[in-house]
Amino acid sequence: MAERRDALRNRAQLVAAAADVFREQGVGAPLDAVARRAQVGRATLYRHFPDRGALLAAVLEDRVATLEDFAAEHEGEDLLERLMVEMCWYQADVPGLVAAVNESAVENERLAAVTSRTLALLRDAHGVALRRGALRPDVTVDDVLLTTAMLAGVVSAREMPGGGVERALVLLLRGLRTEEHAAAPVPAAQLRVRSTSNPKVLPEPAPDAVE
Repeated sequence: MAERRDALRNRAQLVAAAADVFREQGVGAPLDAVARRAQVGRATLYRHFPDRGALLAAVLEDRVATLEDFAAEHEGEDLLERLMVEMCWYQADVPGLVAAVNESAVENERLAAVTSRTLALLRDAHGVALRRGALRPDVTVDDVLLTTAMLAGVVSAREMPGGGVERALVLLLRGLRTEEHAAAPVPAAQLRVRSTSNPKVLPEPAPDAVE
């Protein structure tokens, strides 16, 4: 039992360390740097994660789990927008994470499971927004996915005029809303990602970008 607790602790430390290292150095950062950050040996790292793809997938799965917990605590009509905002800033936190996972040798079943969980979150939130009149009735789940892909494109561009990501969130989310909700502020991100060893956080949205 003690060995299993140690293994679970080591795995959690590795996933957290990987998020920190990939944030700071990119998704191609040396895996040895992850082991050092987690304060475990290389053998422990490779016992849990045999290759980079497995570790990247674990970071992504951890973030999906965090979004699932977040959704369980926020059941209002703006849940869909809240999820989209959090997903957008997650992409900005570690650019290229999703693409790197998709391009890795991670088994298809694992990728399908992550995709299915993400779709379920958005589909449920989409239904709530429609029922409560916060979303235009012609907006489909596919439209929501298209919007998230567009936001990913903005994130990947890194430097853009006019507020960049914050402004894109305003414009795209307003396009999904009913007229009654069009002028409501964009929800502020709550899952502000912070490195345990390097307290770097994503920039706070400019006040005039979310009005």
